[in-house]
Amino acid sequence: MIGATHRTQRVPGSRLRAALIGTATVAVLVAAWEAAVRIGNLPPFVLPRPSQVVATAVEQAPLLGPHVATTATEAVLGLAMGTMLGWLLAVLTSAFPTSGQISHPVVLLSQTIPTVVLAPLMILWAGYGLTPKVTLVALTVFFPVLVAATAAIRDVDAEYSDTVAGLGGGKAHQMWLVRLPASVPGALAGLRIAATYAVGAAVVSEYLAGESGIGVFIQRSRKAYAVDQIFVGIALIAILSALMVAAIVALRRVATPWQTNLVST
Repeated sequence: MIGATHRTQRVPGSRLRAALIGTATVAVLVAAWEAAVRIGNLPPFVLPRPSQVVATAVEQAPLLGPHVATTATEAVLGLAMGTMLGWLLAVLTSAFPTSGQISHPVVLLSQTIPTVVLAPLMILWAGYGLTPKVTLVALTVFFPVLVAATAAIRDVDAEYSDTVAGLGGGKAHQMWLVRLPASVPGALAGLRIAATYAVGAAVVSEYLAGESGIGVFIQRSRKAYAVDQIFVGIALIAILSALMVAAIVALRRVATPWQTNLVST
């Protein structure tokens, strides 16, 4: 107990140290980039300086807001839909093994088809609105949640299920009282991985059919040979992805406070 308390007290310091190391690493890389471009005297259309990218971002700020909002909406809705789909499928296949044997080949097949290939079909079936983009994000992110939640359900200590069974509980009680709660940490772990894919999937869908979004901004910048604007788009993707991952980490800490090892993640 004393050791656990001591570990919990040290966690905030560990998180701060990790944040400082990460920030310092990024700062060093950006400084090296700036120095390399200046020393190498590279033209802006080949590789712009970070300072130029920042200046372009400030200049384009009024136009970037709607693009970021569109991509964020697609990513969040798709992530939510994919998470629910993955978690429910994990519960279903665990409760009914036959359904897992039926769905397993279909799930694996869905992961072998790139998003860029599915996008035209989604557009033909659902049009150019929000629906096909959200659907593509959901199809991209549900697999990590499915795998993590399924593993969490199957790895539940049999002793807990036996306890429920010994008290007269059936399989439904074991699923509801033991396996479903046990799947939450796994589903959230998969959700964190899925969050890193969500923004990228939304951007890819915007490449092919979009009127707004970071993908559209990058496409227009590419056609205009505005390399600095392309880097602005890349930076926005990275920032938006990082914010989503940070939100998932915060959600994990709230939803699973008993797992002290997740707090330091």
